[in-house]
Amino acid sequence: MQSLEVIDFLLFLGISQGLFLAITIQFIKNKNKPANILLSVILVLAVIMLLGRIIFFRFLTIRMFQWTILIDAIIFLFGPLCYMYFRRLAFSENINFKLSWVHYIPVGIHVLFSFYVLWFGVEEFSEKLSSGFFKVPFLIIEGVGIISNFYYWILNVKLLKRYIKEEKNAISYKQSLVSFLKLFQLSVGVFLILWLVSFIVPRLLNYPIGFINYNSVWGAISIFIFVVGYYSLKEPQLFRVSLKKNKPETQQRLPETKIAFLEKEMKRLIEEEKMFLKPNLTLRDLSEELETSTHNISWYLNTISKSNFYDYINHYRIKEFLKKIENGEHHRHTILALSLESGFNSKSTFNKAFKFEMNDTPSNYIKKLKIA
Repeated sequence: MQSLEVIDFLLFLGISQGLFLAITIQFIKNKNKPANILLSVILVLAVIMLLGRIIFFRFLTIRMFQWTILIDAIIFLFGPLCYMYFRRLAFSENINFKLSWVHYIPVGIHVLFSFYVLWFGVEEFSEKLSSGFFKVPFLIIEGVGIISNFYYWILNVKLLKRYIKEEKNAISYKQSLVSFLKLFQLSVGVFLILWLVSFIVPRLLNYPIGFINYNSVWGAISIFIFVVGYYSLKEPQLFRVSLKKNKPETQQRLPETKIAFLEKEMKRLIEEEKMFLKPNLTLRDLSEELETSTHNISWYLNTISKSNFYDYINHYRIKEFLKKIENGEHHRHTILALSLESGFNSKSTFNKAFKFEMNDTPSNYIKKLKIA
């Protein structure tokens, strides 16, 4: 009985937090409104899933069981909505991106099946349930649900990989929200694997797996969705990048005079005016200063400098940091303080850039200088 009371408490807490976040997110200013609208919808659906779990754990009757089948249609909405949310959140082509109706065929079929189930009276449904009449349909629903969610999970992983690749051509810093999205995708992947195991093992080996089941998996996923909502309140907006595939250019994009101009002006802005000291510097900022397109600068960096924007800017930040070390500033200030003064926005970004540039860690580099 105690375990049920603990579950009730956690579920009610999740429901209250989900509703709070779904409403609060809509009042955030200067954020990606189309993405946040979708996030609020996902949060509300997660709340409904948790309500379904409360009914299952505490108030389950035959009629309530019939209604929980309708609630389970949400498992076919979770994947498409999360995919649309990430497209709107991270990519700039179309912040109102929508999937075609084809993606909602499974949820439509499930809703029709749910109304078919609700059409039966309590006694008739109970008899058919006991006789195994619904065993195969329930098996198919759960199996298709697993396949559907894995499919959209893979799409989201591909999107995240694409974003991580493209952001290096657009921004000069690391975003903590990206690290969280990695963790979220990893966590959801683990839960889906557990769901798959709980679906297969009892049927193949006739061995139940205790607490790992459909209800526990979707309860956990719902809680993780609330964590996403919390991060959308706490963290800055994710910088949106282009999703268009870069087509190889058959000829030189810029004339030699334009290339020479870009080289001269970028040297002035970066080396003389030290624009790299701005921690949240973006390609767009640089293009506005140079009064040219982001595509021109990106082409110049990729083709002429053989670099991307992220590595190009952090190269100068590392040089600035090394100057501070040569001047002995590390005797008066911490390595982190000097890295922040050099334009980095976090310790992890600095350490990674330093390792890439110097093939060594900052602390080990300084130790070698002392020995020398």
